[in-house]
Amino acid sequence: MTRKTQASKFDVSNVIARRTKELLGKSSSIQRCAKCLIPETEQTATFNDAGICNMCERAEERDEQVNWESREQELQTILDQYRGKSRFDAIVPFSGGKDSAWTAYVLTKRYNLKVLLVTFDSHFRRPKHLQNIERIVRHLGCEHITFRASDHVIRKTMVESLKRRGDFCWFCHTGVVASPFKAALMHKVPLLIWGEPGVDYSGGYYSYKTKTPSDERWFNRQINLGINAEDMHGFIDDVEMRDLEPFQLPSWQEMKDMGVTSIHLGDYIKWDAPKQYEILNKELGWEMAEVENLHPRYHYEKVECFLQGTRDFLRYIKRGYSRTVQRANLDVRTGELTREEAAEMIHYDAQRPASLDVLLKYMDMDEEEFMDIAESHQIYPHRHDPDSVRPAQKKIDDHDLWEERLAGEENPADKS
Repeated sequence: MTRKTQASKFDVSNVIARRTKELLGKSSSIQRCAKCLIPETEQTATFNDAGICNMCERAEERDEQVNWESREQELQTILDQYRGKSRFDAIVPFSGGKDSAWTAYVLTKRYNLKVLLVTFDSHFRRPKHLQNIERIVRHLGCEHITFRASDHVIRKTMVESLKRRGDFCWFCHTGVVASPFKAALMHKVPLLIWGEPGVDYSGGYYSYKTKTPSDERWFNRQINLGINAEDMHGFIDDVEMRDLEPFQLPSWQEMKDMGVTSIHLGDYIKWDAPKQYEILNKELGWEMAEVENLHPRYHYEKVECFLQGTRDFLRYIKRGYSRTVQRANLDVRTGELTREEAAEMIHYDAQRPASLDVLLKYMDMDEEEFMDIAESHQIYPHRHDPDSVRPAQKKIDDHDLWEERLAGEENPADKS
């Protein structure tokens, strides 16, 4: 048996391309949940005998089976175990979005913890988002550190992960999770507290009963797209292994030796994003922002990244739905919307975002190649119909800043 000594460079083989075309050429209907609009193309979706998806089942579990008073008592016990034992009581992974802002707010204001906010620079942070971070850090009086990776390395990983996984955000997924664990080791703080647990979005991995254990298995199972830093080192050229360290978890044995406890606040306190946004806005001045391909009802969602609309467009190409439908599904499960009202929002997902032009320039890729790659990742039985896509309805307000960045002008963040 011959042992491979290096990774193979990516290429969509003729066999895979032909088989995909054959499958997509067949006439097949897509099953959707009988209660919400989630399709079978969602990677964790399953359906019971009544046609109800597992995410709707998780929502019922959340609302009818979880004793939230008991859960909060559990949380209090955990916090008391770590309070005052280290320089910081806890590490809060802090993107500056609504969920991590709420986590920081609750831990400092309700539980009087001294927390360290840890941010991974997602490289395309929007001016209003940076202003939100500034407001939260100042109002809460927290200490705050930011990790940032090399532009050269990020660019290479974006192209490679797009080709291999149909998702250019590998660097961000991994960096956002790895950085707080690194900070925990650096500052000897064994308690990490994340925000929303994600059960409502990925009900096939974890449930409210089991909670979401944010550990090494979670990272490899749900975060890194099945590509670790060593894999990426084998895939791309002119990058050393140490250049990929920002995207690599620290030694998990070291984390165990330190006695790390890593939890999601949303497993202990029931999440209510609209209400939480209102409190953050009123008390801390946290502001929403227009997000491409997202219904205005949800402009408190994913305000951090300029490329969010393009990432969501990729999901639409691959799976036939995207963030507006995903977010509307949450409101269907709580009774805020009917299934029919949610269906009226679907057209927001079917738009070509203007930010795609910026991404293509950044990755030095033409649109035909981008679409070929995206369509190679379609999930059967969905078949993308280019005629269903509307052109961008408008550019978001910081679009021109990113065009300037690519043209060699000053960093958009400097203008915020």
